[in-house]
Amino acid sequence: MKDYFGYTGKTVVVTGAASGMGRALSEMLVDLGADVYALDRTEAPVAGLTEAIVADLGSRSSIDEAFGQIPDGIDAFFGVAGISGVHSSFLETLTVNYTANAYVTDAHLANRLVEGGTISFVTSNGGLRWESPEVREELVPFVRAQGWDEITRVAEEYEAEFGTIPGSLGYILSKRLLNLFVAERVAPLAALGKIRVNAVLPAMTVSGMLPEFAEMKGGQEKVEAEVGPAGRLAESVEMAKVLAFVGSDLASYVSGAHVSVDYGTNALEIAGLAPDRLTWTLRGVLSRQAAA
Repeated sequence: MKDYFGYTGKTVVVTGAASGMGRALSEMLVDLGADVYALDRTEAPVAGLTEAIVADLGSRSSIDEAFGQIPDGIDAFFGVAGISGVHSSFLETLTVNYTANAYVTDAHLANRLVEGGTISFVTSNGGLRWESPEVREELVPFVRAQGWDEITRVAEEYEAEFGTIPGSLGYILSKRLLNLFVAERVAPLAALGKIRVNAVLPAMTVSGMLPEFAEMKGGQEKVEAEVGPAGRLAESVEMAKVLAFVGSDLASYVSGAHVSVDYGTNALEIAGLAPDRLTWTLRGVLSRQAAA
């Protein structure tokens, strides 16, 4: 049978590979013949990995050390790792979910991805409406910041303006930022080496972070009330399948895509068939809270 996915013998890096959709994706990529380098805070329990690397994506030095264990020629990168922000600060959440991915792209992928390589990020349906003018306006200073230190400075100044910001709001901001980052990097990465970059936006998924999201929303019943047309939560492997496609040869002309894997929930909101809950800006929310 022809290898339509084209992963056989390719060097692939997956972050967040120890659990949830990152683990499901790593297992799938191993089965598809890839040489998988799996990064996470704990060793990924996936059979057949080329290497399981323990790394802290909140630490620039840990990231540098991890990529020192990976070959120079990388065919595909999947940025799956993330934190919910429920039990972490605004800056910690932003660092793991956005700053680390931007840094990895510029410091370790732009000069090491082979021609025709791919970058695929897991963002979130919680990061939708990133493209609306009002939302995009508050994202631009973060995305235009260059390097770990400058992004951190912008984040610290933003929080200083409003006082302590909950990590859960940092989650939304980080996912919106990563969505805009994908759009802004399409042309530069294509010019660099025909490198494709895409985002997969999961709906609520059964994963290790689900209890934290339930806590944030006020209980599991609140989560179950938002399952949309599917009538159930997504499974991690369903997200992994989409990621495997987006990063494969089957998607060779797909770049700059933001794939909402939500069984049509976002489509209903865009069409006005369901309430749009995501048009707010973070600055607007924080300003109203400060005035209350």
